[in-house]
Amino acid sequence: MILIIDNHSKNVPLIENILKKFNVKYKVFDQKTDFRNIEKNTYKGIIFSGGVPYLDEKIYFDAIKADISCMINYDIPILGICVGHEIIGEACGAELLKLKKPSWMPNLKVKILKKSKIFKGLPDEIIAYEHHERYLKNVPAELEIAATSRKDKVEAIFHKTRPIFGLQFHPEKSGVAGEKIFKNFVDLCYS
Repeated sequence: MILIIDNHSKNVPLIENILKKFNVKYKVFDQKTDFRNIEKNTYKGIIFSGGVPYLDEKIYFDAIKADISCMINYDIPILGICVGHEIIGEACGAELLKLKKPSWMPNLKVKILKKSKIFKGLPDEIIAYEHHERYLKNVPAELEIAATSRKDKVEAIFHKTRPIFGLQFHPEKSGVAGEKIFKNFVDLCYS
């Protein structure tokens, strides 16, 4: 079973539909759940959705960061999408900055710099859907920048020693390439 953490994203039903397509069982929990008490052995993987996590509220972010720090130590695959990517990056020590105006690119060219298990079988460049208000900078040594675009230097991050992946773009709205990323993630969770 895969755990989806819903950061109040309208795209969660799209993620659910993709997982159903692959016959994967899942549960959806709201971002305000205390994840430190969740049975880690129940889940094969975790997906942090995009959405609005109120990152500007320090108290709230500290609670999310504590939960994520705990989950990172579960040693199960984690996929962060948009806000989920930003939360993972900041929890690992990257700098999270706000854009002057929101970025919306429905056909963004993303260059894959590092093939990994979730980019397996994809070309070196994909077309992706992106919509966000923040971005990561000064990525720490434990994370590797795995994809870039003309809009964002950090389109994807991979943890160097754990199965943790962050995507600034939205694979659930990125057609065949996005579905392939989810399929690769599911395969990693169940391997």
